[in-house]
Order: sequence, then C-alpha cells, then structure tokens
Amino acid sequence: MMKPDGKAWKSGGFRCVWLVAALMVARSALAAEVTPKTEPSTESQREAAALLKSMAEYLGGLKSFSCTSSNRYETVQANGQKIEFGETRRISLSRPDRLRIEEVTSDGASDLALFDGKQITMLSADDNVYAQAPQPASIEDALVYFVRDLRMRMPLAMLLSTHVRTELPALVKEVDYVESTKVGNRAAHHIAGRSDSVDFQLWIAEGKSPVPLRIVITYKLAPSQPRFGAEISDWDVSPRFSAKTFQFALPKDARKIPFAVQLLPPDAAQTAAGGEVKP
Repeated sequence: MMKPDGKAWKSGGFRCVWLVAALMVARSALAAEVTPKTEPSTESQREAAALLKSMAEYLGGLKSFSCTSSNRYETVQANGQKIEFGETRRISLSRPDRLRIEEVTSDGASDLALFDGKQITMLSADDNVYAQAPQPASIEDALVYFVRDLRMRMPLAMLLSTHVRTELPALVKEVDYVESTKVGNRAAHHIAGRSDSVDFQLWIAEGKSPVPLRIVITYKLAPSQPRFGAEISDWDVSPRFSAKTFQFALPKDARKIPFAVQLLPPDAAQTAAGGEVKP
C-alpha cells in the first residue's frame, strides 16, 4: 500500500500477493528441509520436547476445529526500520479437504480464503474481486499448492496440516521449558526453542486439549531479524459447521481475476513455483 507521505510500506494480508502482478516469495514450514536435531539432555528439555510433540499430535489428530488468530508481524523497510502490522483470522477447518479463513487486516481490509474440496477461492471483499484455482484432494496438498504454486501467504500453515505431527518436532533443533503461566484465563506451558532458521516461543494449553495459545517467532537469518506473533483463542475442537460454512457465496457484481502466478508465461510460472520455500 502507499501511505500519504509517499513511503511504500509492505503489509501482508492475503490480497497483497495476488492483486499485484509481481510475485512475492512466500515462506512456509511446509517445505522446509528436515535436518538432524539435538536430543534433549536435561529433564527441562525432555519435558518441553514432550509438550511440543503432544501438541503436534493433538492438532494433527483433530477431525475439525475452529479458532481465532490475532497476528502481529514486522516488515523491514529499505532504511532498516521495522514496521508492525496486524491481522485477525477466523479459521474453520474440516478434514480431509475443507478450510475457511476470514481475515481482517490492521487497515480494515477484509479477505477470504476458501478451500471447498474442489477449488480454492480468494476474495478481496473491499475490492469485490475474487480468484479461483482447482484444489488438490487433501488439505495438506492444497496448502502446499496454495503457498508454493500460487505464491500466497499462509501464516502458521503447518499447524493446519496433519503433517504437523512429524514435521514440527523434526524441525526443532533445541527446545526447553520456560515456565508455567497463563494466557488469558487459561493455564499454559511456556516453552522456547530453535530451528535452523527461527527462534520461537510457544505457549501450550495445559490439560487434555494441548492447543497453542500464543506463539512468537523470530526470523534470525533475515535482515534485522523481524518477529511474528499470534494469540490463538476461541478454540472449538468439536465445531458444528453448517452446510454454508465452506460454500462460496458470490458477492453481487464481484469480478473474477486470475491469481498473479496465472499471468506469467509457463516457463516463468514453473520457475516461480520452484523457488525456495522456508519458514
């Protein structure tokens, strides 16, 4: 977007990627390389590793869930200054192939990402335009296609995939227990860890439903080490979705446009799809 003083700020809603012709490099843990990790050696480390594994297995085993993610993230400007943006996402997921994410960004813009089992739909409500592409069969394949091939942004995509059960623990190089605390009114375990490319802190709900309540990620290899944070609330692990939850209601006079990657020549699109994809 352009601010009144002429400075170009880089924000990160759904639409900032697909409403412009130029491609932005999406970064997702879905395709990150798995490298050997250091085995936990202290009781604190073993406890943290067990909590992380428990959360991953619990999320990956859910048939459906809904939650609200309030995200804050920094973008580094050409002069080195970090600017923070925000977004709120309402997430509804039903395995094996349904996903709905309603987003409102910090500037008030509204967007929708909808996976209905047959096609992926992106809607910019403020601009009244939408784009569609065929959806791979499963949520896992659809997320990879969404991020890697359509070059779209999907924060914390791994947490939506059943692959979280194996990929998340394997990516973590070090993890340790920080404290027992609270996030809002919920008791939580606070752990901190590292992978090759990020440092992270994670707050996991105590009890039989070890869902993530808060996460902070520092991209330590990126210039100025920007941070991403999310508060995840309103968890429902037995939601009752209506028939309309995963149906696309076409707004009046909405205009269909292509995804940005669909505008590229085949060779260029293939090159873009093969780009590096990391957390």
